[in-house]
Amino acid sequence: MAEAQAGSGVRVTRDGTAPGVGIITLCRPERRNALDADVCVAIAEAVEGFVASCSADNADDPVRVILLRAEGPAFCAGANLKGGVYATDFFGSLERMLRAITEAPVPVVADVQGPAVGAGCQLVLACDLRVMGPKARVWVPAVHHGFSLDRWTVARAVELLGGSVARNVLIAGAQVGQSMAVSTGFAILGGPAHDALELVRTMAGQAPMPMHYFKLALNNPSPDEELAGEIDRLGGSCWLSRDAAEARRAREEKRPPVFEGR
Repeated sequence: MAEAQAGSGVRVTRDGTAPGVGIITLCRPERRNALDADVCVAIAEAVEGFVASCSADNADDPVRVILLRAEGPAFCAGANLKGGVYATDFFGSLERMLRAITEAPVPVVADVQGPAVGAGCQLVLACDLRVMGPKARVWVPAVHHGFSLDRWTVARAVELLGGSVARNVLIAGAQVGQSMAVSTGFAILGGPAHDALELVRTMAGQAPMPMHYFKLALNNPSPDEELAGEIDRLGGSCWLSRDAAEARRAREEKRPPVFEGR
């Protein structure tokens, strides 16, 4: 994997085994991968960079899926309470990071192998899918620190965790571990980091246009007229795409399809 630094505390790589997989790693384990404005911006720029590379006309290995993982025992300890969360630019940077993930036209999968707390839980919520290891836990201790969370986070927690579990997490500060995450569907599977990597490698071989369409539709259940038209056009384009024709040929020829994303 070729490596490049996207910013403080973040490493950006490409999977050297399977094409189409971009990897973003939180790499400040000595601080339990806590978030400050610089780290949030670095994650956002990493996602935006992968998106830009896959949309380039001359891209020979476009990113089809992004894996978000972390070094050390903690996935993300949340906002840096020693100063990061109190900086004037923190919340704007946090919003940019969450928006970059939710608005990316490619799926973003969180590989959670340790605690994801507070803003770290928000980061996990923003991702499209989650793999959680045996030591993974997500929770939001806002009631313990006198904080609140934006309405998007509350709604996203209800959508992904379910209303009862979201109430437990937000009002009581309860934790969600691997077994509950898998049983509620919050995590697509429970397993080690290798399982998360195998998942994204499989996803990278899927048709990109339907993945974009479903992500856009799922993240915008009540779109305005303009966005609804965009979603409908993208859905119609899937049926008329070269990839749909390639899938038909592959079925007839009894071979795996090779998708181009068009």
